[in-house]
Amino acid sequence: MQVAPQDRGKILADSIHSWWRDAGVDYLCQAEPTNWLADADEPRSMPKVPAAEILRSPLSTPLVASNPVWPDEFASFQKAIATDPSMPGNGYGPARAVPVGIAQADLMILTDFPESEDIIAGELGHGAVGKLLQAMLSACGYSIGEVHLAALAHSRPASGALPKQDANLLADFARHQIKIVQPKRMLLLGTAVSEILLGKELMEARSNLPEFNQDGRNLTAVATFHPRTLLARPILKAQAWKDLQRIVKRDIV
Repeated sequence: MQVAPQDRGKILADSIHSWWRDAGVDYLCQAEPTNWLADADEPRSMPKVPAAEILRSPLSTPLVASNPVWPDEFASFQKAIATDPSMPGNGYGPARAVPVGIAQADLMILTDFPESEDIIAGELGHGAVGKLLQAMLSACGYSIGEVHLAALAHSRPASGALPKQDANLLADFARHQIKIVQPKRMLLLGTAVSEILLGKELMEARSNLPEFNQDGRNLTAVATFHPRTLLARPILKAQAWKDLQRIVKRDIV
C-alpha cells in the first residue's frame, strides 16, 4: 500500500519544510479531489501560505533594476553565469551549477535552481533529478545534444526557495537566457518557474498555457511537474507524460 498523500505530506513537511512547500504546490492544486487537498485548510496539516503565495504574480509589481547589461552573445553569456557572482541568481550560495547544452536548441528546459548534486558537479542535470529528466527527454525523442538546460538561478538557496523580492529580476534574466539560446520549444519545470516566468500557478499553466512570446517569436511552451515532485510522487508521472505529449517529436510517435 502507498502511504496516504496527507501522511506523506506531513512526513516530508517535517523533514524538509521549505522544499515541501515548493514541491507540494504541484499537486496540492490538482483537479481531482484527494484527501491531501481536503487537509489543505487545516492549519496544522498545511501552512496557510503555500509557495504559490510566496511567489504569486511576480510580474504585477515589477522590480526596479538599475538597467542591467548582460552579455548578448551565447558563449560570453554562459561564461558570465559561470564566473560573475553579480549575475541574477548567482549569489544564493558559494558555488553554482552552469547551464548545459547548445544555442538554437530544439528544446530549452528551464528549472528553478540546481540540485545539490549539480552544485558538486558544477553543472545542471546531475543526481536523481537529472537522471529522471534525461529519461523524460529520451522518451520524447530528444538527445542531450539537442537541448539546453538552464535555471532561473544557478546557485542553490539555502532555504530551498527563491526569494520573493527577486522574482521579477529572475524573470527578466530568464527571458534574456531564452533570447540568447533561441530555442524552438520550451519545457518549464515546476511551480517556481511557472509562477515567476508566466505569473501563473502550475496547474493553470499545465491546463491552459498559451504560446510563449519571446521578442515576437511564438514558442511552443509546456509546463509540467518538476522531476523532484515526480520522485516524491511517482503517481503523477502519468499526468506529466500527458504534458510532455505536446513536445514529443512527431517522428517517434
